Amino acid sequence: MSAEQLTHFLDELAFTRRLSPNTVEAYRRDLEQYLAWLQQEGLSLERVTYTDARLYLYELGTKDYAKSTVARKLSAIRSWYRYMAGQGQLVDNPWQDLTGPKQDKHLPVAIPEKDLSLFLNRLDLQQTPLSLRDAAIFECLYASGLRVSELIALDLSDVLRAADYPVLKIMGKGRKERMVPLGRKAFAAVMAYLDKGRPQLLTDTEEEALFLNHLGRRLTRRGVGYLTDEYIKKGALTFHVSPHAFRHSFATHLLDHGADLRLIQELLGHESLSTTQIYTKISATRLRDVYLQAHPRAHKK
Repeated sequence: MSAEQLTHFLDELAFTRRLSPNTVEAYRRDLEQYLAWLQQEGLSLERVTYTDARLYLYELGTKDYAKSTVARKLSAIRSWYRYMAGQGQLVDNPWQDLTGPKQDKHLPVAIPEKDLSLFLNRLDLQQTPLSLRDAAIFECLYASGLRVSELIALDLSDVLRAADYPVLKIMGKGRKERMVPLGRKAFAAVMAYLDKGRPQLLTDTEEEALFLNHLGRRLTRRGVGYLTDEYIKKGALTFHVSPHAFRHSFATHLLDHGADLRLIQELLGHESLSTTQIYTKISATRLRDVYLQAHPRAHKK
């Protein structure tokens, strides 16, 4: 397979399945890894058997990969073989009936409301450009339930007012656009950052990104992860969480306060309601814990 063939396949995959740039790039790395293994084993795409495919999957399992990563690598290879078959370049697909590792079902981690409010209220106390930016970032993550990839993709033009209420225009997974509300506190944090923070960070007047790093460029996913880790180290966040925990907290707290599951699905940009329903399990668990702690006859004597 040539580099040109791989690029053509990935371009078509991004268009037909509306995959995000991050997923497309991950598929590229997965396929390049697979091709390197084939070369090492002296195999070509046409000569790979079901046994060879099982061996490769086994070797992936011996490495320090998460099960979700192995599943993605398997998906990339399957998609590639289907594409090649459709192009008439392959007859057999040894990966067709091969199943990946069973995924572990972990409940998302939600930060307790009191801890989250305390953290957010302390963020902009220093009133520096970076602290104002950080306050706006975490307020947006929690207020609108954004994915980190959606947050860093925001441009200045994506902060809007609809019917006198601030909203964010989000380009989510599958290149699907949605509008999500931006609460008053989050909007105030964004406005403070735009007024006193972003101008101090800006180095290029043509830069459209909403959130900038210390060099004046668009903030990256890694940068947001670094920020979260730094606040954990400083003790501002008492929970060891990832930036995605703010999205989980957004959904869980909405559900705890009576929001409709369909509404939460829409706000999160979930294609399937079953993806959103995992938050009902979190709330049910919390409901049980609160009951056991609070009800006078819930404890065994």
